[in-house]
Amino acid sequence: MSKAVISFGYENYVMDTKDAVTILEFFNSAEIYKEKYRSTAEGGSTHHIYPQSYDNSKTIRVISDDLYRMAKLAGEPEEKQ
Repeated sequence: MSKAVISFGYENYVMDTKDAVTILEFFNSAEIYKEKYRSTAEGGSTHHIYPQSYDNSKTIRVISDDLYRMAKLAGEPEEKQ
């Protein structure tokens, strides 16, 4: 089955392409929720819900089976100190 890399913020996740498309469809129909903290003198926090605007924080790309197998064999990268 084909694989896709789905990116949310700074993390990338690999999964079946069908599942990645489903996840992005759910997120694309979601609204944004923000809680803004204010000092107690201003009355605590405010809560906001509003539609999404275009951004690049969610992406999807299909990868080949060969790339998937090669990257899986490579495993987790070593961190340089």
